[in-house]
Amino acid sequence: MKNEQIAQLAYLSNPDEFKPVLSIPRAVLLTCISYLAYLTFGVLFHRTAQMPNDFMESFRIRFHEVVENNAIDARGALEALFFKPRFFEPVGNMPLLVNLSAPRYILLMGVLTRLLKWWIPSVRTDAASYLTSGTDEILSTDMGRRIWQLSVEARQSPEVVETITSHDPKKAYSLLRSNPGARSFLDMLTQFLAVHGHRTLKEFEINSVRWEEDPTPIIAMIRNYLQSDADPIQAEARVNQERIEFINDVKLKLQPKPLEKLFGFRWRIIQHLRNQAKYFIRLRENSRFYHIMAFFAVRKKVIVIETRLLEEGKLKCKDDIFYLDWDEIVDLQQDRLNWRDVEEKIRERRMDFIRLSKITPAKTFGIELPEKPVEQADQIFGQGASPGTYEGIARVVMDPGTDAELHSGEILIAPYTDPAWTPLFLIANAAVVEVGSYLSHAGTIAREYGMPCVVDAEDCTRRIKSGDRIKVDGTNGLVSLLGAKDA
Repeated sequence: MKNEQIAQLAYLSNPDEFKPVLSIPRAVLLTCISYLAYLTFGVLFHRTAQMPNDFMESFRIRFHEVVENNAIDARGALEALFFKPRFFEPVGNMPLLVNLSAPRYILLMGVLTRLLKWWIPSVRTDAASYLTSGTDEILSTDMGRRIWQLSVEARQSPEVVETITSHDPKKAYSLLRSNPGARSFLDMLTQFLAVHGHRTLKEFEINSVRWEEDPTPIIAMIRNYLQSDADPIQAEARVNQERIEFINDVKLKLQPKPLEKLFGFRWRIIQHLRNQAKYFIRLRENSRFYHIMAFFAVRKKVIVIETRLLEEGKLKCKDDIFYLDWDEIVDLQQDRLNWRDVEEKIRERRMDFIRLSKITPAKTFGIELPEKPVEQADQIFGQGASPGTYEGIARVVMDPGTDAELHSGEILIAPYTDPAWTPLFLIANAAVVEVGSYLSHAGTIAREYGMPCVVDAEDCTRRIKSGDRIKVDGTNGLVSLLGAKDA
């Protein structure tokens, strides 16, 4: 297989077009490498199989131990939670390694797809994805539901609703904290933050402010729910019912196969592959939930150092510390450097950060991917990440922390998504994302909620305006522009 084809498979872009030819020498070499890899990772793979849903919750205890230990600095926290795992502890204390073991579901999905095509040639092309969606206990989707429940709690008090909908989120949160009538709502918000407070937009960046530190983005999302007449619980129930009907249809189409009525072995194989794939999909999403917690532990340590350096005048502005190397931070602490020594470095690095953040990175280096079909003025081509079609009004959201206004039935248009965007998926009826692949967060969550989604839709946030009418074809990865806002 050529490098270009491997790159396309990595993006899961039309993988059915490729028919690799078996090479005996390469197959033997791959078998040897796979065996060595199994000897290396087999124990880990075995330890992460068939675990209860909450087995990584032990990492939260480890997180608090590291944060509360003043003898552990920021680099020590990173090492303790990421790079120096205690292999004889419960495997739940090692979410990064758990994450590395989770992609097994890709192989399971491939086998499931081939078996479905073999036994039911007329089955829909996305049957395997559809069967493995609807996974329970995914913490990112649970987060969206909990924010919805916060909006339900807010509705119990007209005063709380008035405060949230009439003020900007920061002002509203301040007013709620001084209002005794909002106590029940704030208690529920505190419970939410105790579980999900380490999350935020761009959560892999240590300089990103976490919800625990500033929950105003949650208030913005709650306001969005309060202004919407959507009922995500009812929508999920509808999607689950459709999924049950599809499962019954698959079982019915298998019945005419030899001995299937008597033994049902084909359905049992499909059900086993389905359950295993769903388990590892959940493992992948939930392990990320916990190892993001490790980044928050590092941030907490850095914030303590920053506060002290600001008090001593060795730093002048909040967040300056995130533009210094660790050795430079240590030198500031030990008086080997002062503000004058780092001022120019911080300024240059801030400028570089702003400049680089405006550059769209290349998808590949040294490999030329086949060009997409020539796009028409009224079409945007991407990848289908979640099947189905939907026609409606577009809403461009660039930052859910400050711009979370999305009305019921609208189509979410986003530059990218991560778990902080999940609550918007409860209101949207479809999604179009500029960056991403089939395996990206947008695709995973869209399939969970049963909504069409197109990813890798280049320039969608520029070509589509809020209010435009568009049609999203998540099956074929196509977005049709039906009419401008003015029209």
